Amino acid sequence: MAEYSGRYDVGSLESTERKFSDLELVKRIIQEYLMRHRPQMAVVGLLIFVKTLLLLTGPYIYKVTLDQVISGKQAESGKWFVEIIVSLAYCLSGGKPLDTWLVILSAGLLYFTVGVGLWIVMSLQEYSINKLGLNVIADIRTDFFLHLEKLSQNFFEYGNTGMLVSRVTNDAEALKKLVSSGIIGVVADLLSAFAIVGTMFLLDVQLALTTIVIAPIIAVVTRTLQKYVRENWRIARQNIAHMTGKVQDLMYGAKVTKAMAQEERSLREFDYVNEANMKAQIQAETIANAYDGVVNFLTALIGAFVWLVGGQQVLGATRTLGDLVAFNQYATSLLDPIERISTFYGEIQSALAGAERIFAALDAQPEVKEAPDAVDLIEGVGVVELKDVSFSYVKGQPVLKDVSIRTRPGERLAIFGPTGSGKSSIINLIGRFHDPESGMVTIDGVDLKAVKFKSLRRCVSVVLQEPYLFQGTLRYNLKFGKPDAGDDDMIRISKLVGIHGPISRLADGYDEEVSERGSSLSYGQRQLICLARALIANPKVLILDEATSSVDPYTEQLIQNALKAEMSNRTIIIVTHRVSTVRDVDRIVVLDHGEVQDSGTHEYLEKNNELYRQLCEMQLVRVP
Repeated sequence: MAEYSGRYDVGSLESTERKFSDLELVKRIIQEYLMRHRPQMAVVGLLIFVKTLLLLTGPYIYKVTLDQVISGKQAESGKWFVEIIVSLAYCLSGGKPLDTWLVILSAGLLYFTVGVGLWIVMSLQEYSINKLGLNVIADIRTDFFLHLEKLSQNFFEYGNTGMLVSRVTNDAEALKKLVSSGIIGVVADLLSAFAIVGTMFLLDVQLALTTIVIAPIIAVVTRTLQKYVRENWRIARQNIAHMTGKVQDLMYGAKVTKAMAQEERSLREFDYVNEANMKAQIQAETIANAYDGVVNFLTALIGAFVWLVGGQQVLGATRTLGDLVAFNQYATSLLDPIERISTFYGEIQSALAGAERIFAALDAQPEVKEAPDAVDLIEGVGVVELKDVSFSYVKGQPVLKDVSIRTRPGERLAIFGPTGSGKSSIINLIGRFHDPESGMVTIDGVDLKAVKFKSLRRCVSVVLQEPYLFQGTLRYNLKFGKPDAGDDDMIRISKLVGIHGPISRLADGYDEEVSERGSSLSYGQRQLICLARALIANPKVLILDEATSSVDPYTEQLIQNALKAEMSNRTIIIVTHRVSTVRDVDRIVVLDHGEVQDSGTHEYLEKNNELYRQLCEMQLVRVP
């Protein structure tokens, strides 16, 4: 199948074309993830409301204290608040006559209390928002992992796993900022801004208009720079994914790189990806910083206008000093949300780019789907049949052509042929990693398209050519396909395949931790563990996909002996191009160019099939 790998871009999904607008991304996050945590959102909403009230209270204390306590003016506006301050001063005096400094002290204590309360509420708000963001990211990562498990094999065979890892790590982490600093932060800032603007209009319409006249300018600047920042952050995210994939390639291929003395070339290739990532991020940061500078300039301009217009009003006695001071504080509070949005703007755009990449992967649909009315595979003898099956990875280039094969109960069947003959494709169809273009694949007479995936995979176990062990103990790996298997059964199978002795000599025996990809074990030991893992799962159909092609003759003999011992009530299908592997099986199906050429025993095919005879001679198997 390697010849088709360059024709797919299923796994990478690294297209630069936009698939979602900002609004679509935000709506999707709210509807699909934030709404899962309604109680937390309610708490955050309450904290935002209380914070807004406290923001409005502080400047109002300033206004009332300056105008009615210090200046001594009497006015209906704020009279109720002066009574609160006086009552507090009376309590502090112990019932003695009040003087001005004690009232001012009371106002100061009240202002201090509001400030402390604001700090506490803002701290709780930040904690709650971050907690909510972490919960959302955990949900997204869980959905991402579950979705990957549902995707068809094409997605993983032709995609770069390093890029997928980047999506679930780097992109998901960036997405946390979209939830906290982005969606919820913007909502909090907008609520505060509307409340402050309303209060400012109540104080002075002219000053309020002077303050908000800059808002349309900021909106235009934001809209203009938005697409450039977003595009550069999307490219930066793609380059991070490419860099992650390249690092993975270099780590897994380190031995090959050293053996071929290509360290300098690998370093150059990494430097190229790394430099591209650096340039894209610098450009994105440059545009984001330019936006920050423009917004900061405009906010300073607003402050100057407030003091210019408000100062003239105070001098003309049309506005009190308390009004101006309070208004200036409200204007500063109004500008704080704008500055925060500008500060986080680049990060929000980065998070949006990450969100788009994550949702693009979540929207990828599996090519092989379980039928809505799928049924469990009934208990049977494990007879596998391919009926006139044709299949291709690329339309118009068939890999299998009208293949018909039927196993017998308890048979050891070998599918034999040269590289590229379509052997592994048959295995992919039996495991239903792919569906045939025409024809039917059945087990015990049931079409696999009508069977539940879980039921099918319990019935069929596959041992691959490349032995893969998961991180964890040997016990965990051996029982991976059947976690409830007993230790007695695990040890029996391990003895049968010849791996019990080597495991027993390890310091922790079956509880020995497996290093990454099982590198602490020999290749043959890993292969035997994989075979034992498949047998412990107790499938009706056991498939060996070139599982002995890279092991020594001794290990291969252990595997053959284990298969003979486990033949009872089990169908065993061996896919191979090695004659030594198929000589003792019950029947051999010879496959060439996607077509069944012949079938029979080793002795029959030696005499009657030219291709089989040629392959025997090439592999130095004596032919009489």
